[in-house]
Amino acid sequence: MIQFEGVAKTYQSGKQEIHALNGIDLTVETGEIFGVIGFSGAGKSSLIRTVNLLERPSAGRVLIQGKDISTLSSKEIRTTRKDIGMIFQHFNLLNSKTVYHNVAMPLLLAKTPKADIEKQVTDLLDFVGLADQAQKYPDQLSGGQKQRIGIARALATNPSVLLCDEATSALDPQTTKSILDLLRKINKEYNITILLITHEMGVIREICDKVAVLEAGKVIEQGSVFDIFSNPQQPTTKRFVRSVMNDELPDSLLAQIQAAESDNAIYRLQFTGTSVGKPFMSRVSRDFKVDLNVLFGNITELQGVPYGNLIVEFSGEPSEIELALSSIRESDIHIEEVNNYVS
Repeated sequence: MIQFEGVAKTYQSGKQEIHALNGIDLTVETGEIFGVIGFSGAGKSSLIRTVNLLERPSAGRVLIQGKDISTLSSKEIRTTRKDIGMIFQHFNLLNSKTVYHNVAMPLLLAKTPKADIEKQVTDLLDFVGLADQAQKYPDQLSGGQKQRIGIARALATNPSVLLCDEATSALDPQTTKSILDLLRKINKEYNITILLITHEMGVIREICDKVAVLEAGKVIEQGSVFDIFSNPQQPTTKRFVRSVMNDELPDSLLAQIQAAESDNAIYRLQFTGTSVGKPFMSRVSRDFKVDLNVLFGNITELQGVPYGNLIVEFSGEPSEIELALSSIRESDIHIEEVNNYVS
C-alpha cells in the first residue's frame, strides 16, 4: 500500500517559489493499478518521484506499507528502493551495454551471485518477450523493445511496487497496447502494485483500477475508472474523458441543429450494465406522445462493464416529454440536459 498524506513539494526558482504539489492525499491499495493523470505542469512527475525519494516532499508523508519513508536512514532507503521498480518515459538504458547487461545492472550493483543473475535475467527476458535479443544493444531495437528492457530491469530486484513515469507516451498506439498488456500481466501474475502517471486518458481506461486527476498540484477528482469515466465532475476531468470517449456532437450536426432553431429538448442518456440491452427507445415512443431522434451515440466497455452514451432530441408536448424522461429514469438510465450544446 502507498499512502500520500498532505504531501507538498516546493521548488525554489531564484526568488520565486514554485508549488508543484499542494497537499496530496491519496491511497494506492496493494495489488491495484492506480493512475494519476494531468496536463503538463500538474505535478505528476513530482508526485511519483516522492515514492522512491528521488524527490523529497517539502511537507506531508509518503508511507509504503505503513512506513514513512522520509524517516528512514540512508541504508534503509537503499533497501526500500530495491522494493520499488521504476519505468521511465525515455527508457534510460545504457547504450554501451547489451540488453542482458542492462537488465542485470541492478543485480550486479546488489552483488548478486553470477549464477543467480544469469537465471533471473534469462527468465525476465523470456517473460517480456526478448529472450532472443539478449546480446543486442539498445540502439538496435525498437522503442517498444527498449521499453520492455526497461520493464525487465525494473523487475530484476523482485519489487512489490512498480512506478511508471509516462511509460507509453513515446510509443505508437499499437506498441502502447502491447506494453499495457504486459503491465497488466505483471500486475496479475506477480501481484505487483502499479502506480502510473500519464497525460493519456486512453491509458487510464485501458489498464487502471482507479484514477486521480491532478491539476495545479492538487487532486481535483479521484475514484474508480468506471465512476470517473461515466460521471466526471470537474471541467478538466470532463476534457480528459471526452478525449477518448468521443461523446461530443459533430460540428456539422451542431450547425444543422442551430440552423433549424428548434425548441426541441436535447438530452444525454447514459446507461450501464444490464440497462444497455433494454429497448427503452421503442418503449418510450410507443407509450408516450414523444418523437425521439438519436443525434449521436456509442457503446464501450469500462472495467468489463458495458457503458452506453446517447444524445437524443425529444419532440412533443413538455408534459409528455417529462413523463417519458421519468419513465427512462426508472430504467436506471442517467439523464442530463444538454441544450447548451446548441445555445
